[in-house]
Amino acid sequence: MEAAPVAPPAPKAEHESGALFLEKHRAYVKRVSEDSESYEFAVSEHLRMSGVYWGLSAMYLLGALADMDTEFIAKFVVSCQHESGGFGGNLHHDAHLLYTLSAVQIMLLLD
Repeated sequence: MEAAPVAPPAPKAEHESGALFLEKHRAYVKRVSEDSESYEFAVSEHLRMSGVYWGLSAMYLLGALADMDTEFIAKFVVSCQHESGGFGGNLHHDAHLLYTLSAVQIMLLLD
């Protein structure tokens, strides 16, 4: 007779019910997107376009895209475009394929 395999214990969720706190996630992304005085904001300058995409995507998945200042975001994206058609990671940064992809994805999320 073979013994039945023992399943490993389930990982603990952030709450015993296993619920994802959507409102807390939404509030965090919103707060971080508006905090231009933080150390993290300064040191991630070169990643701004990708960061905007990541934050906007999170808000889209949370059903909270309307919480974002989409007009401001669209103006930022357009301001990072170069004569070549590509986009930089931030204002006055060289165009790069990665940031161009993020810019296109942002504009698609914004319609």
